[in-house]
Amino acid sequence: MKYDIIFLGGGQAGVFGAYEAVEKKDGVKILIIDKGRMLKQRVCPKETLGKCVNCPTCSIIYGVSGAGAFSDSKFNMDYRVGGDVHNVTGKKIVNDTIQDVVNIYRKFGFNEKPAGMNYNSVMEKIKRGCIENGIQLVDTPTMHLGTDGSRKLYTQLIDYLIEKGVEFATEREIESLIIEDKTIKGVAVTHKGKREEYYSDHVVIGMGRSGAQKMMDLCKEHDIKYENGAIDIGVRAEIPDIIMKEINENFYEAKMIYYSRNYRDKMRTFCSNPSGFIAAEKYEDDFVLANGHAYKDRKSTNTNLALLCTKKFTEPFNQPFEYATAIAKMSSMLTGGKLLVQSYIDLKAGRRSTDEKLSRLNIVPTTEDYVAGDIALACPQRLLDNIMEFIEVLDKITPGFASGDLLLYFPEIKFRSTRIEITKEMETSIKGLYAAGDSSGYGSGLNIAAVMGILAVRNILTKL
Repeated sequence: MKYDIIFLGGGQAGVFGAYEAVEKKDGVKILIIDKGRMLKQRVCPKETLGKCVNCPTCSIIYGVSGAGAFSDSKFNMDYRVGGDVHNVTGKKIVNDTIQDVVNIYRKFGFNEKPAGMNYNSVMEKIKRGCIENGIQLVDTPTMHLGTDGSRKLYTQLIDYLIEKGVEFATEREIESLIIEDKTIKGVAVTHKGKREEYYSDHVVIGMGRSGAQKMMDLCKEHDIKYENGAIDIGVRAEIPDIIMKEINENFYEAKMIYYSRNYRDKMRTFCSNPSGFIAAEKYEDDFVLANGHAYKDRKSTNTNLALLCTKKFTEPFNQPFEYATAIAKMSSMLTGGKLLVQSYIDLKAGRRSTDEKLSRLNIVPTTEDYVAGDIALACPQRLLDNIMEFIEVLDKITPGFASGDLLLYFPEIKFRSTRIEITKEMETSIKGLYAAGDSSGYGSGLNIAAVMGILAVRNILTKL
């Protein structure tokens, strides 16, 4: 069967791209293909059992609406956060399209005022502290849906797309692309062990972070032009809310960028979750990564956030994805497939954490999917040096951050190591094939993934 547009991946790029298409053109025939299930069928057993049971396809990562449907769903309203596609398109078009996405959010019921809009004396003090300590504060307005709020919003959006005739093919594993004379003709997928083919002259690939390796494989198989991009490796930090109170109440999330003294490596905070919960994400390559959630209606007494080091490798090394995966597998080997957690006081003292030592602290972990241990056994020294230096600098901005009650969950990795060559319309070197979102190498947040999906569709509609 032939479609006007096929989306490979039902995350932000696919969902918002499909919305753009059905709103702008009547009768457009659209198919969204995803490795996971429909949103209403995405159920994580951990919600009832309290622990990860290693499902073959993790519902937190895969499925319609993407990993964003199970994240705490912060939407940054500025091109500076969530990726760097503005280097291709220009800043104004990204910000204008972000506002278009915000309007869609409003249409489907999200009407809360963004945080971080107006500065007060506390925010000024925090920004001054950042300036004094060599930290760049990226202070953009942020909308927070919450994990529960995002599920409600995306459920309504998916129902609307179905009403408009958008088709979904779920639990399909992408096998290959159908390309003739450097022009896309369709896609081949595997479903229950059988090959299926779907045809279109316009295909948008938006497979998310979890699809980074597959994206690289497709590039090599079909000679799609790309370069090795960056990877983000670090920890998910958890600290009592009281330490983060000023930032939480005034910014909700204050994104900070720092360059380490010795290595000049880029460090950044990412995805802060006030009163949130640690989450373990299982990948099919037999490793587990740390993440964090926050809800509108369910609260803990801890804040969690990522501390990430961005690394871009130079020639002749060309396996950044494999490098990061090897680190994750090493950690999972030590823990039997769980997260590795260590208190900062133990890390500084060069000793492993134990459950007994953790029980002495003022913080109670918000997950049971961990094994107490020694992060130094799995994390490369350069990365660990950067993380520890960053923690000490953050302590000057937020006193108490570098305390014994800081828990570090390892590893947190953001895969975006395949950077596709794209035009300002998101089209790749293959005619009719578009790349969007995290798997393109240009996105790292909900906002930019949605923007890229919309921009791709706007170009496609001119050709239909």
